[in-house]
Amino acid sequence: MFVEEIMSKQVHCVSREDSVGHCRDIFREVQYHHLVVAESNKAIGIVSDRDVLANLSPYIDTAETTEHDQQLLARHVADIMSNKVISARPDTLIDTAAILLLENGISCLPVVDDNEELVGIITWKDMLKYYVYAG
Repeated sequence: MFVEEIMSKQVHCVSREDSVGHCRDIFREVQYHHLVVAESNKAIGIVSDRDVLANLSPYIDTAETTEHDQQLLARHVADIMSNKVISARPDTLIDTAAILLLENGISCLPVVDDNEELVGIITWKDMLKYYVYAG
C-alpha cells in the first residue's frame, strides 16, 4: 500500500513570518500536532505542538506573565521550526515511510509531488492505524 492511500490531504500550513502565538492558537483549536511551514506550496519546515510549548513560558496567560513571556509569543515560526524537511512521495510504500520516521526520529512526513509541491501529510498515527486496522 502507498502513502497516498492513508495520508491526510488537508494540510495546515503556516509561514515563516507567522508568530509562535499564532501557532499556539491553532494547536488549541485542532486535533493534530504538526504544521507545515510552506512557501509557494513547498514545504520548507515543520513546527510541532511540542516545538511551540518548548518555546513558551509556563507563565503565559497567568498573573505572573512578564513582558519577556509576551515577547516569546511574538517570535516568528522561522525561529523555532525544524528546517530539515524529510518528505515522501504519494507512491512511497507505507513500510518505507515508517522506516523514514524511525530512522530520522521524526513523527510526520510532508507528502510532495514530483515538483516538490505539498499534496498531503502522513504521521506516525496514520501508520499505526493502518498497521492495526488494515495491515
